[in-house]
Amino acid sequence: MATTAPTTTRSLRSFTRRDFLRAGAFLAGLYGLGRTGAVTLAEGLQRLFERKQLVLWLQCQSCSGCSVSFLNADHPGPLDVITRMASLVYHPNLSATQGEQAIETIRKLIRHGHYVLICEGAIPLGMPQACLLAGQPMLELLNDALRNASLVVAAGSCAAFAGIPGAEGNATGAVCVRDFMEKRDIPVDKRLINCPGCPCHPDSLVATLAYVAARGYPKVNPQLLTPDMIYGRSVHDDCPRFHYWQKNAFAQRFGEEGCLFKLGCLGPLSYTNCPHRQWNGGINWCIRAGAPCIACTSPEFARRRDFAFYRLGEKYHAVTYHEHERRGDKS
Repeated sequence: MATTAPTTTRSLRSFTRRDFLRAGAFLAGLYGLGRTGAVTLAEGLQRLFERKQLVLWLQCQSCSGCSVSFLNADHPGPLDVITRMASLVYHPNLSATQGEQAIETIRKLIRHGHYVLICEGAIPLGMPQACLLAGQPMLELLNDALRNASLVVAAGSCAAFAGIPGAEGNATGAVCVRDFMEKRDIPVDKRLINCPGCPCHPDSLVATLAYVAARGYPKVNPQLLTPDMIYGRSVHDDCPRFHYWQKNAFAQRFGEEGCLFKLGCLGPLSYTNCPHRQWNGGINWCIRAGAPCIACTSPEFARRRDFAFYRLGEKYHAVTYHEHERRGDKS
């Protein structure tokens, strides 16, 4: 039923309380959760390990970027998560099962219930044939999967806010998971968690699953349904170039010292903790590499066709900021 993952030399019994505490402390440190947060996440990871939480991962309109990002998880790594701390029943990229056998595996799990559904990609509500599995529209399969899941996690900005597939003028009528659930009268309250990003950071997924296992549904932003522990602060607030912004010292060209605001940085609109956890095992991230933040965790990310990711001038920021306020998002 589940994907057979490559074996490793570490056995199931080699996990100790110290291992879970170490992993919990690592994740808590990334999100600034302190000692209490470390213990909570350690408890959640241990519960995931003991209960072998069933996980179903489905994709609609996506580039598989969030799946690839997940494979770069660390402390714990992806194999530990999907084979020891959870049971990944099906994943379109990782599972050997395809076609009719995959459909039957998924339907069996849906009938069973008591699973976590991770959705990746936007949903082509206006063009069901744009996303098929074994020749069948994903929409109907997803409808039942969303309804019977104990928890739904929208992984990435496409799933959380429709992202690039839902951009202005799209031909598929792409919507986010929340919009699809509301249109189909599927309960959303305390069942859906959005983990945006292009792609979603692997630690955000692991920390979210661990917290839910330990404490249940987390505190989320009421409009965005993003966990406060991960998406509670803006990139701008924690930016290492923040002191330049305070001094009105703006870079005029890429490679220069100074705040990147006038080179198109949208850090004030991006609520995530990239400045602390960074990417690729904590090696680097956009602003550290000299590139402006493109606010890939924002609901407005990639939605307007006339809004380039990289641009000059503050007038664009003012327009986007006021739209952000009007939608009731964080400011």
